[in-house]
Amino acid sequence: MSKRQPQIGMNALLSADQVRRLERDGKTWYAVTDLIAVLTGTTNAVEQWSGLKQREPQLGKLTELATIAAADGSSDVVEVVDLPGVLRVVQAIPSPWAEKLKTWLARTAVERMAEAQNPELAVLRTRKLYESRGYSRRWVDKRLRGVSARHELTGEWYKRGAIESDQFRALTNTIMQVGFGMDVEGYRRHKGLVKTGENLRDHMSDLELALTALGETAAVALHRDRDSREFGELLSDARDAGEIVARTRSEIEQRLGHGIVETDNHRGWSSTSSVEPRAGRKRPLPGKAAGPVASVEGSTKATDPTEAPRVAPAGTEGKAVA
Repeated sequence: MSKRQPQIGMNALLSADQVRRLERDGKTWYAVTDLIAVLTGTTNAVEQWSGLKQREPQLGKLTELATIAAADGSSDVVEVVDLPGVLRVVQAIPSPWAEKLKTWLARTAVERMAEAQNPELAVLRTRKLYESRGYSRRWVDKRLRGVSARHELTGEWYKRGAIESDQFRALTNTIMQVGFGMDVEGYRRHKGLVKTGENLRDHMSDLELALTALGETAAVALHRDRDSREFGELLSDARDAGEIVARTRSEIEQRLGHGIVETDNHRGWSSTSSVEPRAGRKRPLPGKAAGPVASVEGSTKATDPTEAPRVAPAGTEGKAVA
C-alpha cells in the first residue's frame, strides 16, 4: 500500500527526516529501506527492497550492515549505502519521484561530458554556483585561484612520493597548523562547521583564502627548488611554507590591529546583505585589544588566542573538508 508524497530532489532526499543515517569512515551512510519508503511512499519498504535485490543482485553488494537508533530509542541493524550506493538504488526504483532523479542524473552526466571536452564550462558552472549562493564576485575569484593552487600542490606531492591519503592530510595539516595555529579540524571547529560535507575554504574570508593560497604556492616553490623527495622532505617544506604564512599573517595583523582568522562562516555571512565577513567579528590580537602579535621566530606555529586543541592528521580531509 502506498501513500502519495510530494516529489523531492536529491538534496531533500538525503536530508529527509525519515531517512536514518550515520557517519562512518568519513562518509555518510543511509538506511536503504528508508530511502525506498521516501521515494515510493510504500509502507512495505523491506519487502520492496528484497524484491529489488532479487531482480538486480548487484544491489546487495553495495550495502553494509550498521546499527542505527530507531525512533523509539531502540537500535536496529539495517542495510546502509553510501552516496554512490544511493544513486544506484535510485536508478533501480520504479516510481514517479525516482524518475525525476533519474532524469537529473542523466542531465548531470551530459553536462560533465561536455565539461570534459571544454573544461572552461566547469569553471563557469562553479562560478555560477557560488554566485547563486550569495558569494561576491571578488570572493569567488580568490576561491577559484585557491582551487588552482591546491591542485598544483597535490600534484607535486603525488609526483614526489606522497601517495597515501593520510600523508596528504598530514602535509595539509602542517601548513595550516604552522600558519594559522590550527589544523584543519581545529579550524573547522573554530568556525562552527560540524557537517561532514562543509568545505572549510568555502567559509574563509578573502584574507584567509589568500594566506592559504600563499602557503600552498610557497610549498610548491620549495618542493621544486629543493627537489624534495619522499614524505619527510615534503613535510619539512610544508613546515617552512607554514612559517611563511605565519609571518605574513603576523605582519598583516600587526598593521590592522586585530586578528584576521574569522570565527564567522558562510551561514553567518548569508544573514547579511552580502556574503562577506561581518564587521565586529575580528579577533583581537593576543594579550590586548590592539597591538603587535607575538613573534613567530623560533616557533613552528603562529600565536592564536583561541587555538583549538591539535588533533591527529587522520581526522581532517574526508572527515573534515579543507
